Amino acid sequence: MDPRLQRALDRWQLSEPRPLMGDAGTRQYVRVNHPQLGTALVVLHPLDTPEKTDDSYFEFRALQAYLDPLLRVPTILQSDDADRCLLVEDLGDTTLERRLVEHPEEELAWAQRAGWLLTTLAGPLTLGAPSHTFFMSRAFDQAKFEFEWEYCRINFFHDFLQKDPPRWLDRMMEEVHASLETRAHFFVHRDFHVRNLMVHGDRLVAIDFQDARRGAATYDLASLLYDAYWDWSKEAGRVLVAPLQDELGWNHEALMEELNLSALQRSLKALGTFGHQLVHRKKAHFASAVPRTLRHLRGHFQRLNHQDGVLASEHMLRLAEDRLLKGLET
Repeated sequence: MDPRLQRALDRWQLSEPRPLMGDAGTRQYVRVNHPQLGTALVVLHPLDTPEKTDDSYFEFRALQAYLDPLLRVPTILQSDDADRCLLVEDLGDTTLERRLVEHPEEELAWAQRAGWLLTTLAGPLTLGAPSHTFFMSRAFDQAKFEFEWEYCRINFFHDFLQKDPPRWLDRMMEEVHASLETRAHFFVHRDFHVRNLMVHGDRLVAIDFQDARRGAATYDLASLLYDAYWDWSKEAGRVLVAPLQDELGWNHEALMEELNLSALQRSLKALGTFGHQLVHRKKAHFASAVPRTLRHLRGHFQRLNHQDGVLASEHMLRLAEDRLLKGLET
């Protein structure tokens, strides 16, 4: 047992630790029995190493305090800064993805709730965020975009598809990144999708927000509308889009212009993450996300009237499906 977990059990009188499957990050999640609440979660954040300082623990705590008055987020019950250990409320196992799978008839109702969260992020949480805070000081700028594109090139194209991206895509992404950098004025969750929204009673609770930063107004909408884990109906898609458009006061054409750029960048970033998780960390539960994200990518190119992109996406989809069927054999 991790010594930090043992200390948490002893310190907070917890028992029966059951490790949970984590997310794409390096945090460890353990469900425990709590003497008053029934159950709770121990979250162990990475410790500093000689090569790198990891601030995710402190960033989570600061963001939780900022978000909590306006956006439902997990309640921190106890903390130990030295061990980078948190005891947080147990929200259960029902993600929005799971709820939608089990109750597809509720899709519009949950889309309305999610749409309201998007307006909270782009509206009051953006307006209320002091510019000097760490999460507004870091932004989706050229350096961040170039890092994510290179990550995609290596982990998705080279390691997963085992081929190089077309050269025209390199040039296109330079233009997309330049445009999106000038639009980075809003608070964004940065990983806003149906696996990072928990259903708790009749409310949605946002998790995994420690990477929040300043970005385009449509970034989180792109993450959710073109979700790697769920295909929204057209009607639900309109329900997601409308509240943010009203909040921003943009016409439909202006919103879609930026949304297409955000969606293209976001989908490629996500493919890089999935490639890494599948090839290097052997996390098979990300497999279904690859074909869906490639279909989204094809749709982005169709809306941009980019025929080379449409054809390339279809080719990548065939390669990816073949790769997944072969079980990622090298």
